[in-house]
Amino acid sequence: CAQAFQPFCFSTMAAMHTPETLEAKECANCGATDGLGKCSRCHSAYFCSVKCQKAYWPFHKDICRRNDFADALEATEPKFARWMRKHGKQAVLRDDEVDRLERAGKATSGFSRQEVMESMYGRANPIPLQPSYTAEERLAVAHRDEDEAVARRAVTDRERRWASVEIPPALGVSTTAYKWKQNQTFVEIYFQLPTNLPTRAVVVSIEPRRLHVSLDGADKLSGELLKEVDVDGSTWFVSDGLLHIHLLKRNRRGHYDDGCTNNDTFWTSVLYKAPANESLALPVGNTGYAIVPTEYFSSEYEFDGGPNAHAYKKRGKAIKAR
Repeated sequence: CAQAFQPFCFSTMAAMHTPETLEAKECANCGATDGLGKCSRCHSAYFCSVKCQKAYWPFHKDICRRNDFADALEATEPKFARWMRKHGKQAVLRDDEVDRLERAGKATSGFSRQEVMESMYGRANPIPLQPSYTAEERLAVAHRDEDEAVARRAVTDRERRWASVEIPPALGVSTTAYKWKQNQTFVEIYFQLPTNLPTRAVVVSIEPRRLHVSLDGADKLSGELLKEVDVDGSTWFVSDGLLHIHLLKRNRRGHYDDGCTNNDTFWTSVLYKAPANESLALPVGNTGYAIVPTEYFSSEYEFDGGPNAHAYKKRGKAIKAR
């Protein structure tokens, strides 16, 4: 990085015209004099190899400084450039230029001190210039920053909405691919959708004993359902970056299959023979039957009491809980 600005009076330029005593060139680390290379940053130290340069860096780094003014004059005034680096100077000012900068710094109108200094040095100015953009570039940067902020908020909102889908431990499972839970009437399944995924890329197929879910052409959940569902009473929709699937249990409270009780309406997984990480493990009682959690019997349920109840009961004998 550039040194702090160090002006000095024009009268000191006489020092440049005194006879120059060239110092012997040798490696700053080992003292070798053959095959030397100059430090590309400060142009003041010499090294015989990259190995020596790296070895000496802990001692050299405190004095190694780039001098933009000297670099600009290197080709035309090498003696002047060496003198500038030797004395650690970044710029040379005449007395009237010093006065001009001081007046600009105190002025309340007209050119600023920065603008006056730029007019004196141009690209050799040792102080880094502030970024300069056109109106179109500034607008483009503002739009980019706004888009990035919107994207960050979208990710945060999506993660917040996904976290808000709470799964009661006894009534469902949260996996890395999807979440599912149940009450005495429905099985509810949730997927977090990729950002900006169009709705047309979401495919859900619900059959009495099968479910297929794919997102952007990739299968996410597909296979035989654990138990039969009522297709007409099942649905799915996309909202706030989440895919919601509601499956109406065919064998449910108030609509039992023949010979079934409320225990038989409990699902331990969405798919038949689902892996353990997607299933509920129920304890087995003394009678050899799985014990349904008590939370299930106090969960929500719906019962319309209409003609469908009779239809479900007539068909119930065909399907038994697995």
